[in-house]
Amino acid sequence: MTKSDAGEIPMRRVWPLLILLLAAVATVLVVVAALSRLWDVEATPEWPGQASLEGKEPALETAPQPALRDYLAGKRLILDSYGWVDPTHELARIPIEAAMRALAADGALPPGAARPQYLMGVDRMEASP
Repeated sequence: MTKSDAGEIPMRRVWPLLILLLAAVATVLVVVAALSRLWDVEATPEWPGQASLEGKEPALETAPQPALRDYLAGKRLILDSYGWVDPTHELARIPIEAAMRALAADGALPPGAARPQYLMGVDRMEASP
């Protein structure tokens, strides 16, 4: 062997791999064809004709700003108010300001009966007699 042939791979080693690869691809194609026939898959779906699309308005809005403004106002109202999320499990929501105040409080939340008053926005000074 010469130096130029030393880095080349002999073809007798490549042919079995190529044949194995082609056999694997053929097997996959046969399995896909059999499954599509078994499951009755059509090659192309039936698209609605042009007549069924006539008279329908487009889904896009020409001026979405008022709808977005109303949507964001509704979300802001939910964020800034008290309310029940799930009354059966006694799960409620509180405004963001009250939640931040509760998280930023030194130590834990007040114990026992003072905790709901604290979360409802009543300061400690007002709650204590």
